[in-house]
Amino acid sequence: MYTLQRACWIVGKLDSSAGRLSAFDDVVQKSAKVRLAYQFYENAPHWVKALLLQLYGAKCYLSLVWASSGDADIALFASYPNERVAIDHVRRRLHGRSIAELAVATRNCLGLPALLALPGCLAAALRLHRLARRLARRLHFMPACRVFSTLAYHLRFQRLLEEHDVSAVFIANHYSPECLALAAAAHRSGRKVIFANHANATWEAGFVPPLHSDLAAVNGQAVLDIYTRSSGKAINAVFIPPASPQSPLRARIDSRDGLTVGIFLTALTNMPRLRSLVQELTDNPKVRRILIRPHPVTIINEDLSDLCTPGGAVEDMSGTLLFDNARDCDLAICGNSTATIEILRGGAPVLYDSGLDRCAYDYNGYLKRRLVPKLPDRLDGAALESVSRFYQDPAWAGVMRNLDASYGQDEAAMFERLNLAIAETVTARSRAAAPAPRRPLAGELAAATPAKG
Repeated sequence: MYTLQRACWIVGKLDSSAGRLSAFDDVVQKSAKVRLAYQFYENAPHWVKALLLQLYGAKCYLSLVWASSGDADIALFASYPNERVAIDHVRRRLHGRSIAELAVATRNCLGLPALLALPGCLAAALRLHRLARRLARRLHFMPACRVFSTLAYHLRFQRLLEEHDVSAVFIANHYSPECLALAAAAHRSGRKVIFANHANATWEAGFVPPLHSDLAAVNGQAVLDIYTRSSGKAINAVFIPPASPQSPLRARIDSRDGLTVGIFLTALTNMPRLRSLVQELTDNPKVRRILIRPHPVTIINEDLSDLCTPGGAVEDMSGTLLFDNARDCDLAICGNSTATIEILRGGAPVLYDSGLDRCAYDYNGYLKRRLVPKLPDRLDGAALESVSRFYQDPAWAGVMRNLDASYGQDEAAMFERLNLAIAETVTARSRAAAPAPRRPLAGELAAATPAKG
Protein backbone atom coordinates (compact mmCIF):
# COMPACT_ATOMS: atom_id res chain seq x y z
CA MET A 1 0.00 0.00 0.00
CA TYR A 2 1.27 3.48 -0.84
CA THR A 3 1.49 5.99 1.99
CA LEU A 4 2.83 9.52 2.02
CA GLN A 5 5.81 8.26 4.01
CA ARG A 6 6.61 5.67 1.36
CA ALA A 7 6.15 8.16 -1.45
CA CYS A 8 8.55 10.67 0.15
CA TRP A 9 11.06 7.95 0.95
CA ILE A 10 11.11 6.63 -2.63
CA VAL A 11 11.47 10.12 -4.13
CA GLY A 12 14.18 11.12 -1.65
CA LYS A 13 16.07 7.85 -2.00
CA LEU A 14 16.09 7.86 -5.80
CA ASP A 15 16.79 11.55 -6.28
CA SER A 16 19.63 11.50 -3.74
CA SER A 17 21.35 8.64 -5.60
CA ALA A 18 24.63 9.20 -7.42
CA GLY A 19 23.05 8.54 -10.81
CA ARG A 20 20.25 11.04 -10.32
CA LEU A 21 22.57 13.71 -8.94
CA SER A 22 24.87 13.20 -11.95
CA ALA A 23 21.88 13.68 -14.25
CA PHE A 24 20.95 16.85 -12.35
CA ASP A 25 24.51 18.19 -12.61
CA ASP A 26 24.28 17.53 -16.34
CA VAL A 27 21.06 19.56 -16.55
CA VAL A 28 22.66 22.40 -14.58
CA GLN A 29 25.46 22.57 -17.16
CA LYS A 30 22.98 22.67 -20.07
CA SER A 31 20.23 24.97 -18.78
CA ALA A 32 21.04 28.56 -17.83
CA LYS A 33 17.67 28.90 -16.09
CA VAL A 34 18.21 25.82 -13.92
CA ARG A 35 21.82 26.87 -13.26
CA LEU A 36 20.74 30.32 -12.07
CA ALA A 37 18.03 28.90 -9.80
CA TYR A 38 20.44 26.33 -8.39
CA GLN A 39 23.18 28.86 -7.66
CA PHE A 40 20.74 31.27 -6.04
CA TYR A 41 19.28 28.49 -3.89
CA GLU A 42 22.63 27.08 -2.79
CA ASN A 43 23.93 30.50 -1.71
CA ALA A 44 20.75 31.61 0.04
CA PRO A 45 20.19 31.46 3.83
CA HIS A 46 18.02 28.60 5.07
CA TRP A 47 14.91 30.73 5.54
CA VAL A 48 15.13 31.85 1.89
CA LYS A 49 15.60 28.24 0.77
CA ALA A 50 12.48 27.28 2.72
CA LEU A 51 10.56 30.15 1.12
CA LEU A 52 11.67 29.07 -2.36
CA LEU A 53 10.56 25.51 -1.64
CA GLN A 54 7.16 26.79 -0.56
CA LEU A 55 6.79 28.88 -3.71
CA TYR A 56 7.68 25.82 -5.78
CA GLY A 57 5.22 23.75 -3.78
CA ALA A 58 2.48 26.33 -4.40
CA LYS A 59 3.15 26.11 -8.14
CA CYS A 60 2.88 22.32 -7.96
CA TYR A 61 -0.34 22.45 -5.91
CA LEU A 62 -2.07 24.89 -8.27
CA SER A 63 -0.88 23.12 -11.44
CA LEU A 64 -3.11 20.09 -10.80
CA VAL A 65 -6.68 19.99 -12.10
CA TRP A 66 -9.50 17.50 -12.60
CA ALA A 67 -9.59 17.71 -16.39
CA SER A 68 -12.91 15.91 -17.00
CA SER A 69 -16.53 16.65 -16.30
CA GLY A 70 -18.13 14.49 -13.65
CA ASP A 71 -17.03 11.34 -11.86
CA ALA A 72 -15.69 8.09 -13.32
CA ASP A 73 -14.62 4.55 -12.58
CA ILE A 74 -10.96 5.30 -13.30
CA ALA A 75 -8.94 8.54 -13.27
CA LEU A 76 -5.90 8.53 -15.56
CA PHE A 77 -2.82 10.64 -14.89
CA ALA A 78 0.38 11.27 -16.86
CA SER A 79 2.93 13.98 -16.13
CA TYR A 80 5.53 13.40 -18.90
CA PRO A 81 5.26 12.60 -22.63
CA ASN A 82 6.45 8.99 -22.31
CA GLU A 83 3.90 8.41 -19.54
CA ARG A 84 1.22 9.94 -21.78
CA VAL A 85 2.13 7.46 -24.52
CA ALA A 86 1.77 4.53 -22.11
CA ILE A 87 -1.51 5.80 -20.63
CA ASP A 88 -3.09 6.56 -24.03
CA HIS A 89 -1.96 3.15 -25.29
CA VAL A 90 -3.99 1.48 -22.53
CA ARG A 91 -6.91 3.92 -22.65
CA ARG A 92 -7.67 3.13 -26.29
CA ARG A 93 -8.18 -0.51 -25.35
CA LEU A 94 -10.23 -0.18 -22.18
CA HIS A 95 -13.92 -0.92 -22.48
CA GLY A 96 -16.90 -0.92 -20.16
CA ARG A 97 -15.40 1.69 -17.80
CA SER A 98 -15.96 5.42 -17.52
CA ILE A 99 -12.71 7.39 -17.69
CA ALA A 100 -11.67 10.75 -16.23
CA GLU A 101 -8.37 12.58 -16.42
CA LEU A 102 -6.22 14.41 -13.93
CA ALA A 103 -3.79 16.86 -15.54
CA VAL A 104 -0.71 18.79 -14.49
CA ALA A 105 0.67 21.86 -16.28
CA THR A 106 2.16 25.17 -15.15
CA ARG A 107 -0.42 27.05 -17.23
CA ASN A 108 -3.13 25.61 -14.97
CA CYS A 109 -1.91 27.98 -12.24
CA LEU A 110 -3.58 30.83 -14.12
CA GLY A 111 -6.98 29.19 -14.59
CA LEU A 112 -10.24 29.34 -12.64
CA PRO A 113 -9.63 25.98 -10.87
CA ALA A 114 -6.37 27.39 -9.49
CA LEU A 115 -8.17 30.49 -8.23
CA LEU A 116 -10.75 28.30 -6.48
CA ALA A 117 -7.94 26.15 -5.05
CA LEU A 118 -6.01 29.14 -3.70
CA PRO A 119 -7.46 29.00 -0.15
CA GLY A 120 -6.47 25.35 0.07
CA CYS A 121 -3.02 26.22 -1.26
CA LEU A 122 -2.55 28.87 1.44
CA ALA A 123 -3.67 26.41 4.10
CA ALA A 124 -1.19 23.86 2.74
CA ALA A 125 1.60 26.44 2.87
CA LEU A 126 0.96 26.95 6.59
CA ARG A 127 1.02 23.19 7.21
CA LEU A 128 4.22 22.70 5.20
CA HIS A 129 6.26 25.67 6.47
CA ARG A 130 8.23 23.76 9.11
CA LEU A 131 8.75 20.87 6.70
CA ALA A 132 10.19 23.20 4.08
CA ARG A 133 12.72 24.50 6.62
CA ARG A 134 13.68 20.96 7.55
CA LEU A 135 14.14 19.90 3.92
CA ALA A 136 16.22 22.98 3.17
CA ARG A 137 18.63 21.92 5.91
CA ARG A 138 18.74 18.19 5.16
CA LEU A 139 18.71 17.74 1.40
CA HIS A 140 20.45 18.82 -1.78
CA PHE A 141 18.54 21.23 -4.04
CA MET A 142 17.03 18.65 -6.40
CA PRO A 143 15.81 16.05 -3.87
CA ALA A 144 14.57 18.86 -1.61
CA CYS A 145 12.42 20.23 -4.44
CA ARG A 146 11.21 16.79 -5.44
CA VAL A 147 10.29 15.64 -1.93
CA PHE A 148 8.56 18.92 -1.14
CA SER A 149 6.61 18.75 -4.39
CA THR A 150 5.48 15.24 -3.40
CA LEU A 151 3.91 16.73 -0.27
CA ALA A 152 2.25 19.57 -2.18
CA TYR A 153 0.93 17.28 -4.91
CA HIS A 154 -0.38 14.87 -2.29
CA LEU A 155 -2.41 17.54 -0.53
CA ARG A 156 -3.92 18.69 -3.83
CA PHE A 157 -4.69 15.16 -5.06
CA GLN A 158 -6.28 14.43 -1.71
CA ARG A 159 -8.64 17.39 -2.19
CA LEU A 160 -9.44 16.47 -5.82
CA LEU A 161 -10.26 12.88 -4.89
CA GLU A 162 -12.49 14.07 -2.06
CA GLU A 163 -14.44 16.14 -4.60
CA HIS A 164 -14.99 13.31 -7.10
CA ASP A 165 -16.27 9.76 -6.97
CA VAL A 166 -13.65 7.53 -8.60
CA SER A 167 -12.82 3.90 -7.85
CA ALA A 168 -9.21 3.75 -9.07
CA VAL A 169 -6.37 5.85 -10.40
CA PHE A 170 -4.10 4.79 -13.28
CA ILE A 171 -0.45 5.92 -13.36
CA ALA A 172 2.56 5.11 -15.56
CA ASN A 173 5.43 5.95 -13.22
CA HIS A 174 6.37 4.48 -9.84
CA TYR A 175 9.05 6.96 -8.79
CA SER A 176 7.98 10.49 -9.83
CA PRO A 177 6.65 12.91 -7.16
CA GLU A 178 3.39 13.45 -9.07
CA CYS A 179 2.47 9.79 -9.54
CA LEU A 180 3.57 8.68 -6.08
CA ALA A 181 1.63 11.53 -4.49
CA LEU A 182 -1.49 10.46 -6.39
CA ALA A 183 -0.99 6.81 -5.47
CA ALA A 184 -0.63 7.68 -1.78
CA ALA A 185 -3.70 9.93 -1.86
CA ALA A 186 -5.70 7.20 -3.60
CA HIS A 187 -4.79 4.50 -1.10
CA ARG A 188 -5.35 6.86 1.82
CA SER A 189 -8.94 7.34 0.61
CA GLY A 190 -9.59 3.64 -0.01
CA ARG A 191 -9.21 3.74 -3.80
CA LYS A 192 -7.23 1.34 -5.98
CA VAL A 193 -3.98 2.11 -7.82
CA ILE A 194 -3.32 0.64 -11.27
CA PHE A 195 0.16 0.97 -12.78
CA ALA A 196 1.64 0.50 -16.26
CA ASN A 197 5.38 0.76 -16.95
CA HIS A 198 6.26 3.57 -19.41
CA ALA A 199 9.72 2.16 -20.18
CA ASN A 200 11.11 -1.36 -20.33
CA ALA A 201 13.76 -0.71 -17.68
CA THR A 202 15.18 -3.73 -15.88
CA TRP A 203 17.29 -1.71 -13.41
CA GLU A 204 20.39 -3.92 -13.20
CA ALA A 205 22.21 -1.32 -11.08
CA GLY A 206 21.34 1.13 -8.32
CA PHE A 207 18.18 1.65 -6.30
CA VAL A 208 15.01 0.10 -7.75
CA PRO A 209 11.84 1.79 -6.44
CA PRO A 210 9.40 -0.73 -4.94
CA LEU A 211 5.94 -1.09 -6.43
CA HIS A 212 2.83 -1.06 -4.23
CA SER A 213 0.02 -0.85 -6.80
CA ASP A 214 -3.08 -3.04 -6.64
CA LEU A 215 -2.58 -4.07 -10.28
CA ALA A 216 0.46 -3.75 -12.52
CA ALA A 217 0.32 -3.91 -16.32
CA VAL A 218 3.89 -4.62 -17.40
CA ASN A 219 5.59 -5.48 -20.67
CA GLY A 220 7.43 -8.65 -19.72
CA GLN A 221 8.58 -11.16 -17.12
CA ALA A 222 12.00 -9.53 -16.74
CA VAL A 223 10.41 -6.24 -15.68
CA LEU A 224 8.00 -8.02 -13.34
CA ASP A 225 10.88 -9.94 -11.72
CA ILE A 226 12.71 -6.68 -10.98
CA TYR A 227 9.59 -5.13 -9.42
CA THR A 228 8.93 -8.26 -7.38
CA ARG A 229 12.48 -8.32 -5.97
CA SER A 230 12.49 -4.61 -5.14
CA SER A 231 9.07 -4.80 -3.48
CA GLY A 232 9.74 -7.95 -1.46
CA LYS A 233 6.36 -9.44 -2.32
CA ALA A 234 4.32 -10.98 -5.11
CA ILE A 235 2.75 -8.44 -7.46
CA ASN A 236 -0.70 -8.76 -9.00
CA ALA A 237 0.23 -8.28 -12.67
CA VAL A 238 -0.80 -8.84 -16.26
CA PHE A 239 1.35 -8.50 -19.36
CA ILE A 240 0.56 -5.90 -22.02
CA PRO A 241 2.37 -4.94 -25.22
CA PRO A 242 4.53 -1.81 -25.39
CA ALA A 243 2.96 1.16 -27.16
CA SER A 244 5.02 0.88 -30.33
CA PRO A 245 3.76 -1.30 -33.23
CA GLN A 246 5.40 -4.64 -33.94
CA SER A 247 7.17 -5.52 -37.20
CA PRO A 248 9.18 -8.60 -38.24
CA LEU A 249 12.86 -8.30 -37.37
CA ARG A 250 15.01 -7.50 -40.39
CA ALA A 251 17.82 -9.81 -39.30
CA ARG A 252 19.42 -10.10 -42.75
CA ILE A 253 21.35 -6.87 -43.27
CA ASP A 254 21.81 -5.86 -46.92
CA SER A 255 24.41 -3.11 -47.34
CA ARG A 256 24.53 -3.04 -51.15
CA ASP A 257 22.58 0.23 -51.38
CA GLY A 258 24.23 1.70 -48.29
CA LEU A 259 23.05 1.37 -44.71
CA THR A 260 20.89 3.75 -42.72
CA VAL A 261 22.24 3.59 -39.17
CA GLY A 262 20.34 5.08 -36.22
CA ILE A 263 22.00 6.26 -33.01
CA PHE A 264 19.52 6.38 -30.11
CA LEU A 265 20.59 8.44 -27.10
CA THR A 266 19.58 8.48 -23.46
CA ALA A 267 20.49 10.71 -20.51
CA LEU A 268 24.14 11.52 -19.71
CA THR A 269 25.24 11.37 -23.35
CA ASN A 270 29.00 11.03 -23.82
CA MET A 271 29.57 13.62 -26.56
CA PRO A 272 33.22 12.74 -27.36
CA ARG A 273 32.17 9.15 -27.99
CA LEU A 274 29.15 10.25 -30.03
CA ARG A 275 31.33 12.45 -32.24
CA SER A 276 33.84 9.62 -32.65
CA LEU A 277 31.09 7.16 -33.58
CA VAL A 278 29.56 9.55 -36.11
CA GLN A 279 32.98 10.01 -37.69
CA GLU A 280 33.54 6.25 -37.87
CA LEU A 281 30.18 5.76 -39.56
CA THR A 282 30.72 8.70 -41.90
CA ASP A 283 34.04 7.16 -43.04
CA ASN A 284 32.46 3.72 -43.51
CA PRO A 285 31.67 3.10 -47.22
CA LYS A 286 28.82 0.77 -46.24
CA VAL A 287 26.96 3.58 -44.43
CA ARG A 288 24.87 5.98 -46.50
CA ARG A 289 22.81 7.82 -43.85
CA ILE A 290 23.05 8.43 -40.09
CA LEU A 291 20.03 9.27 -37.90
CA ILE A 292 20.49 10.57 -34.34
CA ARG A 293 17.52 10.43 -31.98
CA PRO A 294 17.95 12.36 -28.69
CA HIS A 295 16.13 11.52 -25.47
CA PRO A 296 12.50 12.81 -25.55
CA VAL A 297 13.09 14.98 -22.44
CA THR A 298 14.72 17.96 -24.12
CA ILE A 299 16.29 19.56 -21.04
CA ILE A 300 18.80 16.69 -20.72
CA ASN A 301 19.82 16.68 -24.38
CA GLU A 302 23.06 17.84 -25.95
CA ASP A 303 23.45 20.40 -28.72
CA LEU A 304 23.74 18.35 -31.93
CA SER A 305 24.00 21.29 -34.33
CA ASP A 306 27.68 20.65 -35.05
CA LEU A 307 26.91 17.04 -36.01
CA CYS A 308 23.60 17.39 -37.84
CA THR A 309 23.24 19.82 -40.73
CA PRO A 310 20.19 20.35 -42.97
CA GLY A 311 20.45 18.18 -46.06
CA GLY A 312 23.52 16.37 -44.73
CA ALA A 313 24.13 12.65 -44.21
CA VAL A 314 23.69 13.03 -40.43
CA GLU A 315 20.13 13.94 -39.34
CA ASP A 316 18.63 14.97 -36.01
CA MET A 317 15.40 13.00 -35.46
CA SER A 318 14.05 15.10 -32.56
CA GLY A 319 10.27 15.30 -32.47
CA THR A 320 9.66 12.24 -34.66
CA LEU A 321 8.07 8.94 -33.68
CA LEU A 322 10.37 6.24 -32.35
CA PHE A 323 8.65 3.59 -34.46
CA ASP A 324 9.21 5.61 -37.62
CA ASN A 325 12.90 5.96 -36.75
CA ALA A 326 13.20 2.19 -36.20
CA ARG A 327 11.44 1.51 -39.50
CA ASP A 328 13.86 3.81 -41.34
CA CYS A 329 16.98 2.09 -39.93
CA ASP A 330 18.79 -0.93 -41.28
CA LEU A 331 20.74 -1.02 -38.03
CA ALA A 332 20.50 0.81 -34.68
CA ILE A 333 23.17 1.62 -32.11
CA CYS A 334 22.13 2.20 -28.49
CA GLY A 335 23.80 2.80 -25.18
CA ASN A 336 21.79 2.13 -22.03
CA SER A 337 18.48 3.18 -23.54
CA THR A 338 15.23 1.31 -22.89
CA ALA A 339 14.24 2.37 -26.43
CA THR A 340 16.17 -0.77 -27.41
CA ILE A 341 13.02 -2.86 -26.93
CA GLU A 342 10.84 -0.59 -29.09
CA ILE A 343 13.50 -0.49 -31.81
CA LEU A 344 13.70 -4.28 -31.91
CA ARG A 345 9.87 -4.43 -31.99
CA GLY A 346 10.05 -2.05 -34.93
CA GLY A 347 12.21 -4.55 -36.81
CA ALA A 348 15.69 -2.98 -36.62
CA PRO A 349 18.64 -5.00 -35.21
CA VAL A 350 20.38 -3.19 -32.33
CA LEU A 351 24.07 -3.03 -31.39
CA TYR A 352 25.19 -1.99 -27.89
CA ASP A 353 27.80 0.75 -27.42
CA SER A 354 28.54 1.18 -23.71
CA GLY A 355 30.45 4.40 -24.34
CA LEU A 356 27.47 6.37 -25.68
CA ASP A 357 26.45 7.48 -22.19
CA ARG A 358 27.84 7.68 -18.67
CA CYS A 359 25.39 5.17 -17.18
CA ALA A 360 26.59 1.95 -15.56
CA TYR A 361 27.83 -0.71 -17.98
CA ASP A 362 24.96 -2.82 -19.34
CA TYR A 363 22.57 -0.95 -17.01
CA ASN A 364 19.48 -2.82 -18.25
CA GLY A 365 21.18 -6.19 -18.61
CA TYR A 366 20.40 -6.48 -22.34
CA LEU A 367 23.95 -7.59 -23.12
CA LYS A 368 24.05 -10.13 -20.29
CA ARG A 369 20.73 -11.58 -21.43
CA ARG A 370 22.02 -11.80 -25.02
CA LEU A 371 19.24 -9.57 -26.27
CA VAL A 372 21.76 -7.45 -28.21
CA PRO A 373 25.40 -7.90 -29.31
CA LYS A 374 28.22 -5.44 -28.77
CA LEU A 375 29.04 -2.90 -31.47
CA PRO A 376 32.02 -4.34 -33.37
CA ASP A 377 35.17 -2.31 -33.91
CA ARG A 378 34.22 -1.89 -37.56
CA LEU A 379 30.99 -2.47 -39.47
CA ASP A 380 32.46 -4.46 -42.32
CA GLY A 381 30.95 -7.40 -44.18
CA ALA A 382 32.09 -9.96 -41.60
CA ALA A 383 30.64 -7.91 -38.73
CA LEU A 384 27.28 -7.57 -40.48
CA GLU A 385 27.18 -11.33 -41.08
CA SER A 386 27.88 -11.88 -37.39
CA VAL A 387 25.02 -9.55 -36.43
CA SER A 388 22.67 -11.42 -38.78
CA ARG A 389 23.64 -14.77 -37.24
CA PHE A 390 23.10 -13.38 -33.73
CA TYR A 391 19.53 -12.32 -34.48
CA GLN A 392 18.72 -15.46 -36.46
CA ASP A 393 19.58 -17.69 -33.49
CA PRO A 394 16.38 -19.63 -32.64
CA ALA A 395 16.90 -18.82 -28.94
CA TRP A 396 16.82 -15.06 -29.51
CA ALA A 397 13.01 -14.78 -29.75
CA GLY A 398 12.69 -16.32 -26.28
CA VAL A 399 15.08 -13.73 -24.84
CA MET A 400 13.07 -10.96 -26.48
CA ARG A 401 9.81 -12.41 -25.20
CA ASN A 402 11.16 -12.38 -21.64
CA LEU A 403 11.39 -8.58 -21.94
CA ASP A 404 8.40 -8.09 -24.25
CA ALA A 405 5.81 -10.78 -23.54
CA SER A 406 3.80 -9.72 -26.60
CA TYR A 407 6.59 -10.39 -29.11
CA GLY A 408 5.10 -12.64 -31.77
CA GLN A 409 2.00 -13.17 -29.62
CA ASP A 410 -1.71 -12.27 -29.76
CA GLU A 411 -1.78 -8.69 -28.44
CA ALA A 412 -5.58 -8.46 -28.53
CA ALA A 413 -5.84 -11.39 -26.11
CA MET A 414 -3.42 -9.64 -23.74
CA PHE A 415 -5.63 -6.56 -23.64
CA GLU A 416 -8.66 -8.72 -22.95
CA ARG A 417 -6.87 -10.11 -19.90
CA LEU A 418 -6.01 -6.55 -18.86
CA ASN A 419 -9.68 -5.52 -19.06
CA LEU A 420 -10.71 -8.50 -16.93
CA ALA A 421 -8.02 -7.71 -14.35
CA ILE A 422 -9.06 -4.04 -14.19
CA ALA A 423 -12.71 -5.04 -13.79
CA GLU A 424 -11.78 -7.29 -10.86
CA THR A 425 -9.63 -4.57 -9.29
CA VAL A 426 -12.20 -1.81 -9.62
CA THR A 427 -15.05 -4.04 -8.46
CA ALA A 428 -13.03 -5.11 -5.42
CA ARG A 429 -12.72 -1.53 -4.25
CA SER A 430 -14.99 -0.97 -1.30
CA ARG A 431 -16.50 2.51 -1.51
CA ALA A 432 -17.02 2.32 2.22
CA ALA A 433 -13.35 1.64 2.92
CA ALA A 434 -12.01 3.75 5.74
CA PRO A 435 -9.13 6.06 4.86
CA ALA A 436 -5.74 5.21 6.29
CA PRO A 437 -4.98 6.96 9.59
CA ARG A 438 -3.48 10.37 8.98
CA ARG A 439 -0.08 10.61 10.62
CA PRO A 440 1.34 14.11 11.11
CA LEU A 441 3.23 15.22 8.01
CA ALA A 442 6.26 16.13 10.10
CA GLY A 443 6.44 12.57 11.42
CA GLU A 444 6.14 11.09 7.95
CA LEU A 445 8.83 13.38 6.57
CA ALA A 446 11.24 12.62 9.40
CA ALA A 447 10.91 8.91 8.65
CA ALA A 448 11.03 9.28 4.88
CA THR A 449 13.74 11.85 4.12
CA PRO A 450 17.36 10.69 3.79
CA ALA A 451 20.05 12.78 5.39
CA LYS A 452 22.09 15.13 3.25
CA GLY A 453 25.39 13.80 2.09
